[in-house]
Amino acid sequence: MTYTTESNYTQSVSGNRDFNVGFPFLSTADIKVQQNGTTKTLSNDYTIVQSGANTTVNFNTAPADNDTIRLFRDTDIDAIEATYAAGSSIRASDLNTNNTQLLYAAQEFGTLKTDNSVSFSLGNKGDIQINSSTDYVINNNAVELAMMADNSVGTSELVNDSVNQDKIADNAVLTAAISNLNITTAKLADGAVTVDKLAANSVTAAKVNAPGGFNPVGTVIWYAGSTAPAGYLKCNGDAIPNGSGTVQSINTNFSALYAVVGSSVPDLRGEFVRGWDDGKGTDSGRSIRSAQIESFKEHTHTPGVSQTTTGDHNHSFKASNKAGDEDSWSDTNKGFVGDDDGSAFTQAADTNKIYDNGSHNHNVGVTIANTGGAETRPRNIALLACIKY
Repeated sequence: MTYTTESNYTQSVSGNRDFNVGFPFLSTADIKVQQNGTTKTLSNDYTIVQSGANTTVNFNTAPADNDTIRLFRDTDIDAIEATYAAGSSIRASDLNTNNTQLLYAAQEFGTLKTDNSVSFSLGNKGDIQINSSTDYVINNNAVELAMMADNSVGTSELVNDSVNQDKIADNAVLTAAISNLNITTAKLADGAVTVDKLAANSVTAAKVNAPGGFNPVGTVIWYAGSTAPAGYLKCNGDAIPNGSGTVQSINTNFSALYAVVGSSVPDLRGEFVRGWDDGKGTDSGRSIRSAQIESFKEHTHTPGVSQTTTGDHNHSFKASNKAGDEDSWSDTNKGFVGDDDGSAFTQAADTNKIYDNGSHNHNVGVTIANTGGAETRPRNIALLACIKY
């Protein structure tokens, strides 16, 4: 035969305060109430309302959603329900009441025992608190480590924030136990990531080209070695792909450099670099990275002639009477008469007069010699131009 000594509910209707007693009882004092395993007190926490054949436990405050409610019977057997006096008549109702009391106690006894012969009462039993026939609570700090089987505590048994740093052994958390993207910036202490922690090629260009980072793609540097350093190409005019490919024995994606310089790197071999005019007006009409041929500013060379050099000049025409001085002249210097332009000379009859030659020119030639080498250049040092890719 089936009998019932308790009723169990889960709060599924928000604000509900009434729960039906679904088992028989002798007295409402025998009805006990628990909420989430905690025994409640009549009047302080709830009242019992009887209406005809229905008995209801009415909570003063509605239990929260999903709270567990347990109503159970604990028949009082400390005193018999009906007492018989000598010489008095025995009423059937008294016999039935006493028998029901014993029956209910037996039913409850059958659910509160460890075997078929030994029973136990409700209350604190040391490590265990017994609230009812189906409600056993392990007291705080009662379960020791030695009582736990290996792997007996799973993830679902861990309360949020229950595992603190003191409970984690050194090196207990391995790489395989860390989910992808699970370590955030906030979890890294200042200075925690050192150079030794960085794997080769683990820091990509995207991580260093941000504002405030290292040299951006397209930066040109001067290098004292004869081969370009890591991350750079020689500026020798080589073609580059708009994507992945091999340039100067380097296989990578060159699309970022292509976006800056186009289909080839600048050829700076043997060249001087000039700042782009960019609207200033000093070197107008130039586009970025455009080449410019050699030139020098127009100027004038003026030759100089020293005072001891006889250049073009005139002699004044002059006649003088040299009478009485004939003996001072040689025969070859006497008696020549010339025309005003000096084009013809005849011997004069009058040996007492000398006629000088007229105005004339002397031509002076000036030669400016070439000097210098095959180009115009300042003092310089040869370095290797390299560009960041």
